[in-house]
Amino acid sequence: MKVLFDHQSFTGVSYGGVSRYFFELMRSFTKWSDIEFELSLRLSNNEYLDQTSFSSHLRYRSLAQVRNVHKIASVLNRLYSLQRVKAGKFDVFHPTYYHKYFLDAIGKKPFVLTFHDATSERYGKQYPEVGEGLYELKKQLMRRADSIISVSEFSKQEILRFFPIEPEKIKVIPLGTTLGESISTDKLLPPLAAPYLLYVGKRGLYKNFDGFFRAAQPVLHRHPDLHIICAGGGAFNQHEQGLFYAAGLTGRMHYRPVDDTSLLALYKYARAFVFPSLNEGFGIPVLEAFSGGCAAVLSNRSSLPEVGADAALYFDPENDDSIADAIERIVTDDALNAELRQKGTQRLLDFSCDKTASQTLEVYQSLC
Repeated sequence: MKVLFDHQSFTGVSYGGVSRYFFELMRSFTKWSDIEFELSLRLSNNEYLDQTSFSSHLRYRSLAQVRNVHKIASVLNRLYSLQRVKAGKFDVFHPTYYHKYFLDAIGKKPFVLTFHDATSERYGKQYPEVGEGLYELKKQLMRRADSIISVSEFSKQEILRFFPIEPEKIKVIPLGTTLGESISTDKLLPPLAAPYLLYVGKRGLYKNFDGFFRAAQPVLHRHPDLHIICAGGGAFNQHEQGLFYAAGLTGRMHYRPVDDTSLLALYKYARAFVFPSLNEGFGIPVLEAFSGGCAAVLSNRSSLPEVGADAALYFDPENDDSIADAIERIVTDDALNAELRQKGTQRLLDFSCDKTASQTLEVYQSLC
């Protein structure tokens, strides 16, 4: 069996959950003899692909800041992917995002679509940046797809809520993480001498970082040795710096760019990982926290309780008192902290990238 993946999630994106998902799928498939695959990609600066040999694309890092260079790369990649689709040398096509460029060329070949979340449907009007206007495109693709993979039961219910799709067409396949699998945690050094809470990823819009910081302020003032580290998501902007200054907490807010090794160290030494997001299709950082032996304190919304189960402490992300109470508990209750760390390690055993890939392969095989 041969599967064709396209360029979409690897174009113009160095990091990101969607490209990481497809990268991990392909990396698992390289270990198995009952599946071959091709990634139709010519130009990319994606960092995950630097770790592997299954893509022969060209990198253009020195040109990355040139105006419109990503648009040009996207057009060239799309033309190449379309050429590979038309060649038809595959059994199943798995596009890596929601562009429909291939629909007129794919003929009767089956294709699988992965649905990650309904953020654009829930928040598109409030936050147009998350993809307002994607609805009709997603609907068209899901109707034409032979099978739809949902990354969580929550996301499956979102599909059924927003789209006219038959439930039997949807297969729930949870995600996994490889963070920590090839890194010795014994050699990781503490990123900060003081105790800290860890926030990971983008901070704008529905990610609710401002709400988290507002709610955390009284806790930080009660515990003057406690800091917050924000990993990834870009350096603090002027708005955020103003918030920190107004609260008198500038010296206790830290930004860290990350790779896998530094991220694992941040999880390992954090007092807790806090995830205040209003909407997640799955929530890979929860598994990453478990990989680092870190206590997880999570929003009680969307997929997060499904992923964290009883291995996390939960709060209402739109209630400042609820957030503050959860942070206070995890900071002051050593027994609870240790219990969550132990439960997180156990919970992680239910997830793996190889399990995700194996279940995905079963979907492919069912279409052939």
